[in-house]
Amino acid sequence: MEFYHLRSFVVVAETKNLTQAAKRLCSTPPAISAHIKTLEQELDTALFVRSTKGMTLTEKGQLLLIKAQKTLDSAVDMVNLAADNQDELIGHFSLGLNQSIQALKGAEFIDNISENCPGISLQLQQSSTGKIMTEIQTGQMDGGYIYGEIPDGFTAIEIKQENITTIAPKNFASEKIITQLDLAQSMWITMEQYCPFDKVLKQKLGTSIQSKVQSAHDQSRLELVKNGLGLSFIELAVAEKEQLTGDIQIIPQLSFQMPLSFVVLTKRLNDPIVKALIQEINILWEAPL
Repeated sequence: MEFYHLRSFVVVAETKNLTQAAKRLCSTPPAISAHIKTLEQELDTALFVRSTKGMTLTEKGQLLLIKAQKTLDSAVDMVNLAADNQDELIGHFSLGLNQSIQALKGAEFIDNISENCPGISLQLQQSSTGKIMTEIQTGQMDGGYIYGEIPDGFTAIEIKQENITTIAPKNFASEKIITQLDLAQSMWITMEQYCPFDKVLKQKLGTSIQSKVQSAHDQSRLELVKNGLGLSFIELAVAEKEQLTGDIQIIPQLSFQMPLSFVVLTKRLNDPIVKALIQEINILWEAPL
């Protein structure tokens, strides 16, 4: 029995999908499928029920999953002992960004990694909170920045409380807005299926929000607002800068704060690469260790 067979088994059990497991392991679906078949042959038992909906563990597969995870965790512990110094670590970390690189101190972070962990390479991916969480869960990202509540299975370092505000087209009749509820009948450019901004919007104005377009990309929403297609939420710092151009206006009646956090999967906290990145994040943002 090989470690990489166990690793493939655990990832397929987590993702319930050969294609997603292959992406996480930088392999191919046929190769991962072969690993599973080899393991099933060695153990002389079926580990998964295969269907059009994906791969579901059998009863014996569930028992093996517990033991396989313990075996892999023990291997990680051995790696930790062999890599006490961060400058000896070699690996890759895919980091999801839900703000601009400048706002998230990207250049400073890269410099710190290059100096303190020269063997770790970074891949920065611009995305949104919902997509970052999904891709961390499926193994396409190793960690990232998200807004809002922390889901089960994630460990978070809160970076700051971000000021969020409402922006409107320059010709919007803002003088008619007295309270938040006066915005309920306006057209909105919403974000995505899972977005804490949309959750706040419904909490403040009710569930019957008028919206004809969604965009998880901040710059796209900003351009749509500039073109008069509706109102939207954006970081206050961005809004204040854009308001100077005269293309948008800030509607202060609907402003709020939202926690911004760096997150990783809790089950990966013992991974040496993850531990090194968490330490660098704490240093970068002066968060409590």
